[in-house]
Amino acid sequence: MTDITIFYRLGLALGIGFIIGLQREHSYYDVNDTHPAGVRTFAISGLLGALLPFIGSLMGTQVLFFIGFILIGLLLMTAHFVSSQIKKDSTIGLTTSLSMLLVFLLGALCWYNRLLEACAIMVCLLSLLSFKEQIHSFAQKLSKEDILATIKFAVIAALVLPFLPNEFYGPKGLEVLNPFNIGLFVVFISGISFIGYVLVKVVGPGKGIGITGILGGIASSTALTLNLTQRSQGNGSYSGSLAMGVILSWSVMYLRLYIICSLLNPSLMSTLAVPMLVPMIPGLLYAGYLKYRESKVQKVNPATFTNPFELMPAIKFGLIFTVVLFIANAARVYFGNQGLLISSFVAGFADMDAIALSVIEMNSSNALPGKQVILAILFAGVANTLTKGSMVVLFGEKSMKRAIIPAMVLILSVTGGLIGLYW
Repeated sequence: MTDITIFYRLGLALGIGFIIGLQREHSYYDVNDTHPAGVRTFAISGLLGALLPFIGSLMGTQVLFFIGFILIGLLLMTAHFVSSQIKKDSTIGLTTSLSMLLVFLLGALCWYNRLLEACAIMVCLLSLLSFKEQIHSFAQKLSKEDILATIKFAVIAALVLPFLPNEFYGPKGLEVLNPFNIGLFVVFISGISFIGYVLVKVVGPGKGIGITGILGGIASSTALTLNLTQRSQGNGSYSGSLAMGVILSWSVMYLRLYIICSLLNPSLMSTLAVPMLVPMIPGLLYAGYLKYRESKVQKVNPATFTNPFELMPAIKFGLIFTVVLFIANAARVYFGNQGLLISSFVAGFADMDAIALSVIEMNSSNALPGKQVILAILFAGVANTLTKGSMVVLFGEKSMKRAIIPAMVLILSVTGGLIGLYW
């Protein structure tokens, strides 16, 4: 019997070539323009990429596939040479030719039933081809210093981090120091710099910093606070926007943590709604005020954002974070449930997630009532806000400090009021 999946795989290979071919043909707006391949050629290339290994499997050898790949490459080289001679232009791009070779390989992936991978690569290729102007515009905005810093970051992330030991060290019962996790945190802080820098370059400082703040709140509001605080030095004209991004990250952190806790223990969803969602309200309102205020300020020749990758401050913070994390875990070990609020407050200086997830787990095992869970999270929230606010006060630019202190006071006041309510 005929295997119907053969037709499905061949059809998908043909479809991928057809879609990429449509994009390539549409990219040539001049009717007199010559190009090596259009929609039909791309579709045939994709089909050949699947058909040749199919025939090879029947023959018991894949030599035919490699010969086909080489022949297509030679044909594209010839077409490129002829086109450059006709136009007397040696700068004609190779994008279409390389795309066609990739479509041929995607056809082979379809034949070997790697359909998801083939579709994912097709989407990536379409994105690279479709956003040509935006990608080139972004590349032109980068300086040599940005590129060198990116290379340094890539070396740290790809060559240094993987070789750090992924083991826990420390005194017995307090084995919490993991060099790999510390390195990962340093890379993560620098990675937030990259995301924020790209967004600022693409959509502008105001919108870019706001989006970065939201993403930072989802990932790590502490790391985001450190990063934007460092960015305020030498970028004083953007202090208001940077403060807005920091405050947004603080607010989004509460929402993210509430969702995580509710998923882990749905029975606490309604119980945690007020203590975990109310503290984010003043932050969002104040961030909105800063956004409105910044939109009214007319900047003349605003400062250009400086180099986004400053690894030494991130490394220093990683070491400080490790020390605080060790002290927080020591407090939890030695105080235990009897000193839950004390250990929650101390742990909150380093991270809210650890203590929140710990008390949720204790509640799930009936070892801790809901009221104690709420108070533990609120105490951790106070400490965490103090930590992040102190970063800005100690290391931020003066105008950023002035912008952040009112938000810090508002969030602490609301959190303190909730502690009094549930005490």
